[in-house]
Order: sequence, then C-alpha cells, then structure tokens
Amino acid sequence: MHLPRLLALLPLLAAASPAPRPPHPAHPPHPAHPAHPNGHHRANSTACTPETLRIRKEWRSLSHAEQQAYIDAELCLMQLPGKTGLPGVASRWEDLQAMHQVQTDIIHNVAQFLPFHRLYIHTHETLLREECGYTGAQPWWDETRDAGAFSASPLLAADAFGSDGNPDAGYCVTDGPFANLTLNLGPRQNTSTPHCLSRRVNDTASLEAAQSAVDRCNGLDSYWDMWVCNFSGPHGAGHVGVALVMRDPDTSPGDPLFYMHHAWLDRGWWQWQSVDLERRLTGLGGYTTKTEPAGGWVETTLDYVMTLYDIRPNATVGDVMDIQGGFLCYDWDY
Repeated sequence: MHLPRLLALLPLLAAASPAPRPPHPAHPPHPAHPAHPNGHHRANSTACTPETLRIRKEWRSLSHAEQQAYIDAELCLMQLPGKTGLPGVASRWEDLQAMHQVQTDIIHNVAQFLPFHRLYIHTHETLLREECGYTGAQPWWDETRDAGAFSASPLLAADAFGSDGNPDAGYCVTDGPFANLTLNLGPRQNTSTPHCLSRRVNDTASLEAAQSAVDRCNGLDSYWDMWVCNFSGPHGAGHVGVALVMRDPDTSPGDPLFYMHHAWLDRGWWQWQSVDLERRLTGLGGYTTKTEPAGGWVETTLDYVMTLYDIRPNATVGDVMDIQGGFLCYDWDY
C-alpha cells in the first residue's frame, strides 16, 4: 500500500511508506471478563480500581500549581544522571530520548507504533512519579483546540513550554522553563552534536490536528487503516506543526511537547478502541518491520515484546492494549 499523502506531508518523519498491507487477521474469541468499575469489561480489572485510576488532564484543565509541578518534574529528569549507557546519554531525560532514537526503525511505520508510544508515555510518567516526586498524571495537549493556530496555543508560551523558536537566534527557544536548553542527541542518529531546543511553528501543517481529521481516522474500522490515517494526519500535524526538533523522527522527544502530543494521540486511539472494546482490545493489523526481512514478513501480535533498555521492564503489546486492564490504569478528563 502506497501512501503518497504521508510522504508529502512528512518527508522527515517517514523514510519509507508503511509495510504493505497484510491480510486482515481473524479476531480471536474474546473471553468474558469481570466488569470494570467504569462499566466496560476488563481483564485483571481488580488491579485498576476507581481508587488507583489516574486522570490525565488537558493542560488547560490543570491549575497553575499542577502545571508548575509537571514542568518542575521534567526539569528534574533533565538533571538526574542517565542510567542506560546508550550512546550520548548524560541525563535521565536523555535515557528516554535515546531509547526512542535507537529504535526508530521498529517503532514507526509499523503495527506496534501506537502500542509502543502508549508504553513510552507511560514510562515517562512513571519516571516523573518515581524519580522526581511528581504526584499527578501525564497531562495532554488537546491539539484539536489549536489546529490551524498552534502559534497562538497557550502551551507555546513563556509561562508554559516556551514560545516558538526565535528567528534571531537560529529558531532556538529563548523563553520559558526550557529556554536555551542544549540537546546532545540528534539530529537523527547523531549522539554528540550539541544543539538547541528549536521550533518553527507551521500553522498550516497543524490543520491536520482538527477534530474533523481525528474523526476521519477514528471512523475507520480496521486497526491498520486507523493507525496509518493517524500517522499521516493528526500525528504528523503535531510534529510538523511544531517543527525542527519535533519534526525529527528519531529524537523528537527532545522537545517536552512530544509527551503532550503523544498523550493526545493515545487518547485518540483509546477513543477508537472504546467504540468496540470486545474486538479492539485485541485487534491488530500490520507488520513488525517497515521493510520485508529476509525471512519474510512477521505480523505484530499481542505477544510482541517492546524494549525499554532497562529504563523499566519490557512489556508486550498485549500489556498495553487496555489502559485500564491492570498494567495501565488511567483515563482522560474528557
């Protein structure tokens, strides 16, 4: 399956189109599970209760104190020493960025794209909570509210994540909590090329974050069609709409907005799943690689192991399919 629209929109986010479309796998029978407190049916529901459920709030729904606590925790990760030993890593923040960088070819344009990034955001939230004393949940950016006008978003402001890049300073971010932040990882696979956190907001590209684009993707029935649509549409809008560091497919987590963006994308996937939980908590479609390996295509399954380089224990795709199934336990404020 060719995706000219994807390649036209995201020349830096996709070096090649996704793997050719596999036959739709038959959905396995879904066993009966005990009722979850929210009314859906869940596996391991006793591990996720109303008391343990964390609510991810949209940035604008947070109090000023809650916003500051999140920013402070991000700054804390940037000060903690790295532990992975991955090339170029000096801080805990860079552990996360490097883990994304070294796996870029097996986490983009593949069927595990959405599960991996759900796990990745969860791992980021866990580090904030366990290593930096953060007590909240991962917030998110409702990009539908700013589609076509990222430049006016309250998230791109000095009192939030810093403004757009300064054209008089090489488009480096020069205000806010991450002003003049030096990144060592990137561009792409470079591991020792110090450069600034940079942005060059593109309001036109951000139009694909509109609710109509989200609805178009979530209106598709197959997992394959839905994730390909999201990859080239809403997902691409966030990366290209902020641009520069965010547009780098390998090291875009160097911009703190990455986590806000992918939390929003995860919400969209969960909305799609929630339409038909019996099928969509287990339904997948697509391959583990974006090009065919010598041994032939391998379909992504629930048993596929996603690697975290000892930042946290590895997890399978099946572990993260249900955001309230026990391994994960969260929901959104709306």
